[in-house]
Amino acid sequence: MSRILLFLEHTENRRLLSEWLAMRYEVLLSNSEVQSGHAVPLLDEAFDLCIIDGPTLDNLWEWVRAKKKAEQPVFLPFLLITPRPDVKLMTRHLWQSIDDLVTKPIEKMELQARVEILLRSRQLSLELKTANELKSRFVSMVSHEFRNPLNIISVSAQLLERSSEQWSQEKQSEFLQRIQTASRKMAKMLDDILLIGKAEVGQQNFNPAPHNLTKFCSELVAEIQLGTSNAHTIVFVSQEEYANAYVDENLLRHILSNLLSNAIKYSPQGSIVHFELAFQAGEVVFQIKDEGIGIPLEDQKRLFESFHRATNVGNIPGTGLGLAIVKQSVDLHSGKIAVTSKVGVGTTFKVTLPC
Repeated sequence: MSRILLFLEHTENRRLLSEWLAMRYEVLLSNSEVQSGHAVPLLDEAFDLCIIDGPTLDNLWEWVRAKKKAEQPVFLPFLLITPRPDVKLMTRHLWQSIDDLVTKPIEKMELQARVEILLRSRQLSLELKTANELKSRFVSMVSHEFRNPLNIISVSAQLLERSSEQWSQEKQSEFLQRIQTASRKMAKMLDDILLIGKAEVGQQNFNPAPHNLTKFCSELVAEIQLGTSNAHTIVFVSQEEYANAYVDENLLRHILSNLLSNAIKYSPQGSIVHFELAFQAGEVVFQIKDEGIGIPLEDQKRLFESFHRATNVGNIPGTGLGLAIVKQSVDLHSGKIAVTSKVGVGTTFKVTLPC
């Protein structure tokens, strides 16, 4: 719900307008006196629109400008309510501080239209800022994460071209394997980006079918364990020998493989990852617990945003797409995902899907 801040000197006008706006918006009322000649904020809470009258604007125009500047590049609108004769008396600095005005006596339909236009403009600017931030994070991720496999491919190909005649078959195969591994890594990153894009435009397929989840999870664990070189151990426990449920196999693979891979990636060598499958009241519950670096509390709020990575990952490689894919795949199942984590202790993810 949009938040509107009211700065009106006339007590009765403030009360009437507040009651009318409160039917559609959250209304914040200034409860301090305007100090003439001082540009001080009377309310530090965030808001989406400020409705202000002439006398208040005359005293606080510097604060208004500072508030608008602090929000840039996001648009923060200010709507002036003033008697019609006062419009001609407004100075240039007052005109530069407001985005629209309504003259008294106030027509409710006109006020409603202007409020909606200003709030919509702010929402569009917020969406644009988010899109620009995602674009910046995407460019940064691509330039960083693609550089390493591209370098491996380039260097390995050059060495093969120059020295393959002097190398044994075993050594040639080693460098070919490096090229193939780097290519698969790049292909995986591109697949993740395309998957995120499809989900955001509503084109991701959802095809649930009956599956034996015990068998599915056991095979997935064996597959992932094979690639860890025994540096980590995944302990899988299922309450049921034949646990059947309707799920989309591809999406479930994205969910579990990303969570298990992250548990391994962010845990010290030799540690154990616990993976449990259970059924509760018509739902299937997957729980994955690691002994890793943990996730700072401030990062947990943005955990499922595309390209966002926790502040404590250091030099551990990653794109910031895995958990975004997990969340989208869980949502397509109409499921839930929860996380508990403590830095230096470990992280537990719990995914609940309807059967």
